Amino acid sequence: MSALDKNTQEEKQLSPEELDLIRRLYQNENPDAGYDPYEPMVEWFTGKGKEEIMPLSAAPEPKRRWIPSKWEKQKVGYPILRRLPTNTTMKVMKIVRAIRQGRIVPSKPKTSSTEPRFYAIWSDPTPSLHPPPLPAPKPRLPAHAESYNPPEEYLPTDEERKQWEATDKEDRERDYLPQKYSALRLVPSYDQFIQQRFGRQLDLYLAPRIQRIKLRIDPNSLIPKLPSPSSLKPFPTYKSLDFSHGSSRVRCVSVSPDGAWVVSASEDGTISLWEAIVGREVKKWTASSKVGSISWCPNPESYYFAVGL
Repeated sequence: MSALDKNTQEEKQLSPEELDLIRRLYQNENPDAGYDPYEPMVEWFTGKGKEEIMPLSAAPEPKRRWIPSKWEKQKVGYPILRRLPTNTTMKVMKIVRAIRQGRIVPSKPKTSSTEPRFYAIWSDPTPSLHPPPLPAPKPRLPAHAESYNPPEEYLPTDEERKQWEATDKEDRERDYLPQKYSALRLVPSYDQFIQQRFGRQLDLYLAPRIQRIKLRIDPNSLIPKLPSPSSLKPFPTYKSLDFSHGSSRVRCVSVSPDGAWVVSASEDGTISLWEAIVGREVKKWTASSKVGSISWCPNPESYYFAVGL
């Protein structure tokens, strides 16, 4: 086979390598004959069962980390020794050498054996076999009737006021009567403040509480198990769901437009409806003969399928 050279206007014979290159380009393949598209993947960051810890930054260590500052030099003491007289320097060096050898031991701080004065009264180091108690009650939120300028429908009439005063404390619907003031500075002090505070403290004291134990869950256990990358080439070999249709051969399959349902038909006339997410057979029908084709309605709002015998 030859080709026309436009520069010289001559027919030139093509070599087998050039013909193979033209054929690969025409069939949308890689021009290089030695290229392997399915070569094994190189694990750059993670090897087989080994996790490598990478630094957050690859910048070199700064100079200030391995050169002591002037304050550190003063703590060490060797710059000061140069300024002292010779005999004083020798005495200081003897003391330093004795401390390093362990012949001079500094005094240890005094530790008190008494128990701490304050401790958590609800802390229980040993786990209890009883169910956890109820939490402490929360204070009730204020209503519109507790405002210094409530709406008119919250203000009681004279009959309601007399009825409230005649009712016992335990039977009253509210512990107070709504009152209206023209300004906040005219509101007097609340006469039941001490009593309500005492009731709140009594509720907190009588409500038993314990410290909750924090759950310790391994984050790796929450990650789902994924197939190995080697099982995905050149085609997936990892089976996640199994739709078992019995001993007969399946002739046709159709999937719903939303992908949630699958319908299949076998040679013995069995038609099965499957749930695609979990692979569960929801319903089964039996046809009078072999099923030739089956198809879902393309309208996503309609859920029905047609069967051809």
